[in-house]
Amino acid sequence: MTGLECFLDGFQLIRRPGLRRYFIVPCLINAVVLTLLVVLSYSHFDDWVAIIVAWFPDWMSALYWLVWGISLIVLLVLILFVFTFVANIIASPFNAILSIKVEQALTGSAPVSTVSPWLILPRSVARELGKLRYIFPRLLGLLLITIIPGINTVAPFLWVLFGAWMMSIQYADYAADNNDVSFRELQSRMRARRFDALMFGLPAYLLLTVPVVNLILMPIGVAGGTRFWVERLR
Repeated sequence: MTGLECFLDGFQLIRRPGLRRYFIVPCLINAVVLTLLVVLSYSHFDDWVAIIVAWFPDWMSALYWLVWGISLIVLLVLILFVFTFVANIIASPFNAILSIKVEQALTGSAPVSTVSPWLILPRSVARELGKLRYIFPRLLGLLLITIIPGINTVAPFLWVLFGAWMMSIQYADYAADNNDVSFRELQSRMRARRFDALMFGLPAYLLLTVPVVNLILMPIGVAGGTRFWVERLR
């Protein structure tokens, strides 16, 4: 299966009778985090856009609406990134359990791990926090590109690519962690399947902008990411 097919299969997997109950809590967490983020963003959105517009050079003032549009895209990408990161930290233990159940349904056996089931919660949260070392340097690099005149015109496209890559890593990582595969090793395997990984992550990232769908995207992504692990990364 391709990366795109694995992601789409996530929609079918969470509808299986034995798996439905495991996606309720991640959906509720998504709803709460997204609601809080929307309320916060609504009151400051115009100010944030104005700040980003001010970073562009004066010679682009004649293209104000283009600059405003680019700034809007960059800001939306940042908001979606924050939403995804916060929601995944909170829901990580539940997502780990969902991934275990999906892998068991796909392969007939649960992943073999040396970690006690009682340690799933702290290990999952620690794994999410550990990803900060991977994310922050790249995030800062993109922010620098965003504020450099001239170069920042390509920033929206780079943000989307970065978002797609991070979504694929995020959702495949639950299965990798359940199988005692390190985050560094997962990165290596993902780079070997770079195109498939991007084709998995791109629709996941774009669907973050679709109301209602973004509320159920997390369990869909976890289920699809586990399928991606089983089919392409094991």
